[in-house]
Amino acid sequence: MRNSSNCPECGTPLTEGNIESEVKIPSNSNLPFFSYGIFKPTELAFHSIKKFTSKTTSASVKGCLFVRDGLPILDNSSSGIVKGVLIEFQKEDSQKAYTAISAFEPYNQYRWIETKASGNQSANILLGRNPRKGSRVYESDNWSGRDDPFFTKAMDVVEDVLIENQKFAWDLKPLFQLEMGYLLLWSIIERFVSLRYLIGGKTMKRIYCLAENKAFCDGLSSKVLRKRTVYRADRPQNKVELDPSNPKKSIEYYYQIRSNITHRGKAVINDFEILHESFTELFEIVKMILDNSFSSTEEAS
Repeated sequence: MRNSSNCPECGTPLTEGNIESEVKIPSNSNLPFFSYGIFKPTELAFHSIKKFTSKTTSASVKGCLFVRDGLPILDNSSSGIVKGVLIEFQKEDSQKAYTAISAFEPYNQYRWIETKASGNQSANILLGRNPRKGSRVYESDNWSGRDDPFFTKAMDVVEDVLIENQKFAWDLKPLFQLEMGYLLLWSIIERFVSLRYLIGGKTMKRIYCLAENKAFCDGLSSKVLRKRTVYRADRPQNKVELDPSNPKKSIEYYYQIRSNITHRGKAVINDFEILHESFTELFEIVKMILDNSFSSTEEAS
């Protein structure tokens, strides 16, 4: 079964028709969904099923949590307890909800089973495939995406790079430090859009979804003080404009700065100034996105 999905924020078709990025919906879609990962009301992907949801309740299931490729994986062969949320859908929307979930979760990571949540409540759950292979035990019984190293330690590293490399030097060390930090910041962005919009599919499709993200748009308005352009290093006749009133073009501008890093032979002082200004803006915008995305989610009731 092939599922199709549009980004809930911008409407972009996301599914690429790759079976590895798809999961068949469970056989009984009338059952509630037990989420221990990215679909909990406090997590990044809940927005994609929120409109189908009628009730959420804190619950638990038997098992142990592992993490593989940054994603929580449930192993139900353990006698431990994993905490999560039981999500009930409006009856007429349950298949739509499970289709949305299935479009997110990679087929090679998960499979659907029925389980018992908090003792006797039947529910559908995504069980990890070979959960102990290529994974590590999660330190808690309650997974949180906000604790992802990309959103914590990596952001700290990026901030340190900015603080420590404010001025240009002819040995080019500050420039190279900024380039490394900027590439890491883009890794953080790519991690975020993977968890919020779609784990599979093409990266740029997910990145363009930021154009409809309120925090991104608000960040552009408050952090970008002027329009400016940058020329492509590989095609100097082509330029890209940063315009805070045009989020999609602004994404292309910041991404072009990233692409230009891999090309050399440019005026290094000008490179430093362009990179430093763009890096500072985008870092502040990403902080706003992360703070908004996790603080604006709903707690389970």
